[in-house]
Amino acid sequence: MGFIEGYTRKFNYPDESMVKSERDLKKLGIKTYFCSNVCALYDKSKYQELGGFVKKTIFNEDMIMAAEIIGAGYQIAYAADAKVFHAHRYTYRQQFARNFDMAVSQRQYRRIFENIKSENEGLKLVKKTFQYLCKSGKLYLLPDLVLQSAFKLLGYKLGKRYDKFPRWFVRKCSMNKWYWTD
Repeated sequence: MGFIEGYTRKFNYPDESMVKSERDLKKLGIKTYFCSNVCALYDKSKYQELGGFVKKTIFNEDMIMAAEIIGAGYQIAYAADAKVFHAHRYTYRQQFARNFDMAVSQRQYRRIFENIKSENEGLKLVKKTFQYLCKSGKLYLLPDLVLQSAFKLLGYKLGKRYDKFPRWFVRKCSMNKWYWTD
């Protein structure tokens, strides 16, 4: 795992445990629904009661499920002391495609994501990573941060408008090309 990716993990998985509910939407925004099924545990009865994961989505099935859980009046616990080792070493192109697909899912599930902005959390991540690199004396990684961030943002912005583009272009942008086959 690279230095920037390592910091991204720390940013997304902080050292403090917390329980999140609908009351946290104003304070945490999209992070209220942040849940990675790579390291999530679901109460089977609640999972079944809410219909399980959505049947058709390109990305974010875990966050959509988290939003459904919170919307039903339940809470999500984040256990900071749990240990899961999972990371990606995405190329700039892969970062673009991943963020394109994330934006597609947010657009398709507007009822969940329209009132909370991913852009705010993304900008906060870039700023904090910039500060972390400066403080750590890793200034040589700043161009990489800028390029990663630019590819993520471009993918996200295009993904938000995927329905305005021809299908061949959307497939080219997507990480999950299988999703676009009819």
